[in-house]
Amino acid sequence: MYGYVVPVKAELGQADFCLYRAFYCGICKCTGKQYGQWPRFTTNYDMVFLSVLLHDYTHSEVAFANERCICNPRKKTVVLSNALLDKIVAVNILLAYHKADDDVIDGGGVKKKAVRRLLKKHYKRAAAALPAAEQAIAEQYAKLRALEKENAAGIDRVADCFAALLERLGVMLIGNADPHVAKLLYNVGKFVYIADALDDVDEDYKKKRYNPLLATYGNYTNRKKFIEDNKSDLTFLLASTVNRAIECFNRLTFTGASDLLTNIVYKGLRAKCDELLCSDKKLPPPKI
Repeated sequence: MYGYVVPVKAELGQADFCLYRAFYCGICKCTGKQYGQWPRFTTNYDMVFLSVLLHDYTHSEVAFANERCICNPRKKTVVLSNALLDKIVAVNILLAYHKADDDVIDGGGVKKKAVRRLLKKHYKRAAAALPAAEQAIAEQYAKLRALEKENAAGIDRVADCFAALLERLGVMLIGNADPHVAKLLYNVGKFVYIADALDDVDEDYKKKRYNPLLATYGNYTNRKKFIEDNKSDLTFLLASTVNRAIECFNRLTFTGASDLLTNIVYKGLRAKCDELLCSDKKLPPPKI
């Protein structure tokens, strides 16, 4: 995914920060053990949120250990591999490959093609492990490409592809889920798609790539003016999506990661909205 679903670090307690980092490192280490060292770079914060959410919701037993990393000799607390984490890692590999493939289709250069080539054998292994997830991802990306080809306007219609995908993947990972979990994931997925579209709007315009916001609003000159001219619509679009995610979150009960998840859903999503609407350039990668 993309890195828009993150906590507000300044408001994280030490225990929650350590828990968050342990899940991040757990995904990274598990990826390395199952798929090799290079795919570890696909680890991202959005998948950390998904992992924390699903482990807590399903009351999955989580084991920790202090381990070293090739990037840092100091020992860190890491979530150890388990059945759910293994599936999440496989889904992350599948999503990373399809994102790379989509980038190449959109006209990505040598670097994008190299990423896709490097991920291909790992993608095949993940697809063999989770064929239903691979089918769901392929179907939703195909729908998205069809909409892109027709230069579809209407952000809700286009964002539904990625939103429905995250909802389907979440249900697949844990079985029959509470409908509020499914709709929480749907709205988080929708938020990620809209956030990415707004973040990339200037780059997409210059490279003449499809962007649902450009197709919907048009009249683009530069990012700052585009946001100013459409501020009320963009604010409503992002805020309403976040509010629906919060409504679903409020209907669920969490235990060990409750404070961490509350920080991400209540504060992190809203903070990211403010960043996107106030920035006159693409946001830098987050660091937690």
